Amino acid sequence: MVKINDGMKRKILLLSVTIITLTGCSGQKNNQAKNSPKKPQISGTINFYTSLPKTLALKIAKNYEKVHPGVTVNVYRSGASKIMAKLGAEIEAGKITADVVWLADPGNTIFLKSKHLLLKYTPQNAKSIAFKDKDGYFFAGRFIAPVIAFNTKIIQNPPETFKTLTSTTYKNSLPSPWNKAKGWCAIPNPLYSGSAVAFVYGISKIYGWKYFQKLKDNGGIVLKSNGSVKNALIQGESGVGVTLDYMVRQQKAKGMKIDYIYPKDGTVLIPSPIAILKTSKNIKASENFEEFLLSKKTQKLLADNYIIPARTDITSDKVPSLQSIKQIKIDWNTVSKNLETIRNIFSKIMLK
Repeated sequence: MVKINDGMKRKILLLSVTIITLTGCSGQKNNQAKNSPKKPQISGTINFYTSLPKTLALKIAKNYEKVHPGVTVNVYRSGASKIMAKLGAEIEAGKITADVVWLADPGNTIFLKSKHLLLKYTPQNAKSIAFKDKDGYFFAGRFIAPVIAFNTKIIQNPPETFKTLTSTTYKNSLPSPWNKAKGWCAIPNPLYSGSAVAFVYGISKIYGWKYFQKLKDNGGIVLKSNGSVKNALIQGESGVGVTLDYMVRQQKAKGMKIDYIYPKDGTVLIPSPIAILKTSKNIKASENFEEFLLSKKTQKLLADNYIIPARTDITSDKVPSLQSIKQIKIDWNTVSKNLETIRNIFSKIMLK
């Protein structure tokens, strides 16, 4: 028979308390683990329709996939009008593939909203976005602006206003053969480009539709897109053109003979909206993707690529401030309601 003295009793009691305490803590941790909610896993596919530059759109998609390896982002990149035509066909067929759309201008996005096709979703960082739908259906992801661009090797006296493009006096001041050449000035086609619709409407508001007849009479021509105008300038096929500001900044940074000015008579500062289709088969991933597009990381990537970000808390010496750009104010709801009218009037003047 083993005798237990007082010292041994104290040790046994202490050991028992320790075991009970450890067991209790372990049980508590197990209960906490069972009760703690699991974070939802983002997976599946996101079909991303956008008018962003293709290389940038693909880079953003890859960046997202690195953070969420369970997600595949399929990028469909084209001009706003082609994207809308594709969406129109999908809507007609009752099989909408798109999950997230990021178009050039609000006009087409407002049209989608009017057809009750968008999901109402407010991102966490919505307060930092400079332009947003009052009802919460879309948020700007960037700002773009039509500018007067020119080939610096050809043009020594660039026009300072959009109105100057219709001036025969200005055209005659250009070096030969540009002073007599049709196509000395090129603009993008609103039948393809959403930002071109905004430009055309803005100009019609301050100068009337007669502006475009004067431009045509003065040798102005229409090219497919902003990118086509930019390329024509770099290649010396046109001396002056209207294209998007960031495109010129990008090419100028590469050493190309191209530059631009924001016209003194103003330009249309275009908020480029991001929206989610309510028919998306992957709502959770689409919401998360929109958060990613509006995150500081992605918005800084835009600024690094000479595109004005939509977030007011991102600054960069590669882009101007929104406040520094003289604007032609337009009502985006009016633009949206008159998309076909704008294109038709333009076509009758410039494309006949």
